[in-house]
Amino acid sequence: MVKNAIAPYDQQFYLSGIQVSGVTDLNGGYSISENPINIIGKGHKYPVRQGALVGNFEVNKYYIGEEPFLNYTGDNPISGSINYFNDFSSVSNKSFGFNSGYLTEYSVSASIGTIPKSKASIVVYGDIGSGINASGSNPHPDIQIPNQGSIALNTTGYQSNRVVDFSYTMRIDRDPIYQIGSPFPVEVQRKFPMTQQASFSLEVHDFEINQIREYLVKPKQQNITLTFKNPINSSIIETFEIKKARLIEQSMSSSNNNMLNVALSYIGYINKK
Repeated sequence: MVKNAIAPYDQQFYLSGIQVSGVTDLNGGYSISENPINIIGKGHKYPVRQGALVGNFEVNKYYIGEEPFLNYTGDNPISGSINYFNDFSSVSNKSFGFNSGYLTEYSVSASIGTIPKSKASIVVYGDIGSGINASGSNPHPDIQIPNQGSIALNTTGYQSNRVVDFSYTMRIDRDPIYQIGSPFPVEVQRKFPMTQQASFSLEVHDFEINQIREYLVKPKQQNITLTFKNPINSSIIETFEIKKARLIEQSMSSSNNNMLNVALSYIGYINKK
């Protein structure tokens, strides 16, 4: 007898007790690396594991309010799970999740006429698999959907050259610490500096690209602030800031059916305080 597949509306994603809204797709899993051991006189005897037991989760979603992921840019672990059910199944509720993950990358992007989107990448150093359930009753942040009129970008050049799209990324490298007798880390530390990157495109009015040799004399540097506001009452949802961001990439493009466009990319670093 053919069984019914799990439809999208029968799936929910939880993050440390919070049901995450606006998820468009997610991927999670693990792989195990092993090598065979060859013994003289017998050949292959048995395989042994190579490297640590590590899993990964990646979540893509619409940015529709304050992000729960941003509570985990520090050293605290995070749990998560995909919970799914089928009304026609003898077992109505199942889950696939992890119990000790760490945020390694978060990004958000938007362009004119679209809802902003975000992506979170998580490395898992604890157990991962079926039966791990991260659901709970923790309150979800209010749904607040910013639009192009309620997103503010404070950077040089935006006043007289129209910003048409942007992206912001934070990367956090992790260093697991192991001890003999434990398959999982006893501690996971952040590596510093943490990296921030902002990229955006401008339709040119009076913008001029710097000469590359200027980087050798005095690299262009500025603070960049990206603010999301509630379009109804203008209250601030979230602010992303890169202090002393350095301009590392500039390019100009043109075609016979588009405006003259400049793409800029800045990078900044967060040191351990």
